[in-house]
Amino acid sequence: MNEKILALEMYSKQIEAIQKEIASVRVLKNEINKAIETLSNVKVDEETLIPVGPGVYLKAKVIDDKALLGVKSDIYIERSLSESIEDLKKSYEELDNVEKEGLKRLNELSKVIAELKEELQKEAEKMEKEKKD
Repeated sequence: MNEKILALEMYSKQIEAIQKEIASVRVLKNEINKAIETLSNVKVDEETLIPVGPGVYLKAKVIDDKALLGVKSDIYIERSLSESIEDLKKSYEELDNVEKEGLKRLNELSKVIAELKEELQKEAEKMEKEKKD
């Protein structure tokens, strides 16, 4: 019975970690969508609003069809706006797959936890019955 309780605690912690990962992935997906939307609306030599934070925008005039994409910390590559959008879409798809895998794992762990809880409940009822007899 103690082993099942420990397993239940372990699976619960795994679920919490996966839920945090999924939340982070969703935040990143949202940021990517905003970047795609912004880049899609940018016109060279026209004034536009560039988001720089929550509810904060800068008026800017885009001087060429280029964007800098972060590839590692402090390393950026210059790409055309259309190439940047395609790269962002690929990143979004990768994150979407990570989210789907996380949700699948959550579902599997939830089923295992439900089975463990049911087994623990039966064992507890059995022990309670033996005490009364």
